[in-house]
Amino acid sequence: MIILVLINVIRTNAQDIQFSQFYSAALYQNPAFAGSSHHHRGTFHQRLQWPALDAKYVTSMLSYDTYNSKYNSGFGIVALKDWQGASTINSMDVGLQYAYELYLNRTISFRPGIQLSYVSRNLNYAGLTVPEDYTNNGLVGTAALQDRARIQYVDVSAGGIAYTGNFWFGFSVHHINRPNQSFIKGVSRLPAKVAFTGGYKISFKETNFHHLEYLDHDREYSITPTFHYKFQGESDQLDLGLYGIYDFAVVGLWYRGIPVKNYDRKFVNHESMIALIGWKYESLTITYSYDFTVSRLVKSRTAGSHELNVTYIYKKKKHRKIIKRLPCPNFNHH
Repeated sequence: MIILVLINVIRTNAQDIQFSQFYSAALYQNPAFAGSSHHHRGTFHQRLQWPALDAKYVTSMLSYDTYNSKYNSGFGIVALKDWQGASTINSMDVGLQYAYELYLNRTISFRPGIQLSYVSRNLNYAGLTVPEDYTNNGLVGTAALQDRARIQYVDVSAGGIAYTGNFWFGFSVHHINRPNQSFIKGVSRLPAKVAFTGGYKISFKETNFHHLEYLDHDREYSITPTFHYKFQGESDQLDLGLYGIYDFAVVGLWYRGIPVKNYDRKFVNHESMIALIGWKYESLTITYSYDFTVSRLVKSRTAGSHELNVTYIYKKKKHRKIIKRLPCPNFNHH
């Protein structure tokens, strides 16, 4: 019944899907990351949100990107499928990306990127019921609604990343053309989403069991503080935390929320705490994160949110010219 009400509203607003492991879903976050590994890279990302609510918020993402050193260019493709409410609402988003690598000076590089996407959104309300389907004996039939709606549109996004050997800062703007996503006759413009992200990688070398020093090493020992701020329409959110790498082990902890900005006097803007564990071996990295709900929604016993990321980087032959490595978001050496 809620969906029936929503589809009869002339204007609706919505927000994009957000991933807790934003640094691992690089191409979804910012098209400027296309080719940032300087090798062939494939990524699978899966999110299951609030499974105890039986809401069935499930999102899957596949991406592939590569780099052409001759033209200083990165190319990528990202496909995202999202299901809500046992597939009552689902969407498919496929985007092509291009990024160009600019060497501003000996220490700073800049990567602008652009994305062109095809989006298909489907609303299937055939399984819903109306009052006529019920009698004093309960549900007697579900034949009143046998229909579905579909909307397709083209979406344009862009972004940029400036980085050095240890530091990076990026920004992105999705839905620049603000496409109409209404299922009915009318206009429901998708609000543009603006995001800023950055971090600083602190690398170490293990010298003995008690001391660490700032030196390069074949194996990675590092700590990387990160942030990710985004706003869309009247909503905004901040992720703040860090992850650490010790040889093959990956751990991290983040906080999501803006406690200094309350949308209501009785509502403190806390969303979740995010814990990460992972494993990496050579070019393969597998990470899992869990969102511990800390908002008032905790009373509903949501069972949090789960995310799984699998990233594989296929390393090509050595480049003839020196290429500066982007310190994030790859856990792998490249």
